[in-house]
Amino acid sequence: MTQMLTSGYWTTAFSHDVFYFSVNLATYFLALGLGSLFSNRFEKPSLRQLAYVIVALNLVCGITIPFLRESIKHFGNNILFPQLVVMCAGLLNGMVIPITLKMGENYRRMSLGLLFFIDYSAATIFALLFTFVFLIPLGYSRTSLLLSLTATGLAALLLLFQKQFTRKDILAFSIVLSVPVGGFFYSGAHVAPKMDRSGIAKITYSEQSHYQKIILTEEEQQDFGDGLGVEHVLYLDGFVQFSSDSEQNYHLCLADIPLLAATHQKRHPSRVLILGGGDGLAARNFLKNPSIKKVTLVELDPSMIRLATHHSILRKYNQDSLRNTRVEVVVADAFRWVNENRKQLRGEFDLIIVDFPAPKNLTLARLFSAEFYRAAFEMLSPGGFISIQAGPSFSFDDPKGMTLSKVTTSILKTIESLGYFAFPYIVTQDNEAFVLATADGTFEMDQFSRKAGIYSKGTMALFCKYDASWVRPEVEINTLNTLKLSTYMMDWFKRAGDKFFYYRGNSLVFLPE
Repeated sequence: MTQMLTSGYWTTAFSHDVFYFSVNLATYFLALGLGSLFSNRFEKPSLRQLAYVIVALNLVCGITIPFLRESIKHFGNNILFPQLVVMCAGLLNGMVIPITLKMGENYRRMSLGLLFFIDYSAATIFALLFTFVFLIPLGYSRTSLLLSLTATGLAALLLLFQKQFTRKDILAFSIVLSVPVGGFFYSGAHVAPKMDRSGIAKITYSEQSHYQKIILTEEEQQDFGDGLGVEHVLYLDGFVQFSSDSEQNYHLCLADIPLLAATHQKRHPSRVLILGGGDGLAARNFLKNPSIKKVTLVELDPSMIRLATHHSILRKYNQDSLRNTRVEVVVADAFRWVNENRKQLRGEFDLIIVDFPAPKNLTLARLFSAEFYRAAFEMLSPGGFISIQAGPSFSFDDPKGMTLSKVTTSILKTIESLGYFAFPYIVTQDNEAFVLATADGTFEMDQFSRKAGIYSKGTMALFCKYDASWVRPEVEINTLNTLKLSTYMMDWFKRAGDKFFYYRGNSLVFLPE
């Protein structure tokens, strides 16, 4: 139980989906072996001794999530803390079977094979319950608490049933029951920082969905008009999905630029595919154009769709785009949906918008792979345009800001490896990069950027900017075999520090529940 809670929680918090599971699992197996060796000290174990080992294991399980939350609060991503929890759980769990086996030596029906069968069966059942029943809607904190209290209660009932429960046991069991409860409430305070880290923002919505932690905040800001204005910020797993102060510029670059590029080529796009974009903001921009007849939006998280469809604040910003009859919302994994529908939807869309979160782990990096792009672009009509959110724009190694980041460059080269023409451009306000791509060899980006005013000295460069002189560093393309993009992304975040994502000082509001 504890190993799954620890690995899942730390992985969700820090976006290393394979690394932490592998390291924690190795530590857990080592601890199981050490626990088995330590059990040799119990030559003739009693039921009470076994019960106390199980109760200690339940205590570790119950305080796992509060302990990890506090360790992250004070020490950040220090892998020693989850290793400590997993080691303690493994040592205790490694003692259970040998002790139980020794106790069962006098029972003919108790065999080593039967005991391991029971243990492995229980682990299998728990793994399924953890994934499909406990984690959603209970979340990590409540699951940890529930499992600890339930198992401790069963241990107490076992001693009572065997008439071995004494008054001395009452204190021990009371501590094991009360400590996880206290830890649960102590670690549950949520305070969100403002975007500029200058103070505290009001949380207007908080949910741990099956896929991510969703936080919507509201903060006051200076307004040139009537004093204090209001800014809303949507966070997904601690990363900014949109800020009401800058989202219009972002979606101008993401949605309007490919629409203008198609118009520049004398095309009249009417069908749009949006992969991601569950907030409905990109769809909003397309619905402003009367030539757009249908927008198909594929979003993984139904909680995000529900929020964007029903929450008054998001509805205000997306102008009820997801309720519009021209918008078809598909709740599905874009990777799977694209591969399942690419043949029947071949050439169906005039514009494709790819608006996924930053490729900070291997799961997300596959959505930026050459294989995924190849499948998705089969749905593009001849001469159509693609716009891709391409991560942070510039390298830290170039103080002049003329060298693109390895993240953006890898996405560019990945698309070009498929035979498409790809061009980088940025949203000037926060230097987020985009890639505009097309198979149309007659498209001249320099000419278009001047006509649209997004070249470096153009009038629109205050919002979106393209510069043909940007330098591309040496990078590898991103494929399903390499998934190199996640490495580039995490390296960039480490260089950026707390500017984009941090835990300390925010009372753990962005950590999974």
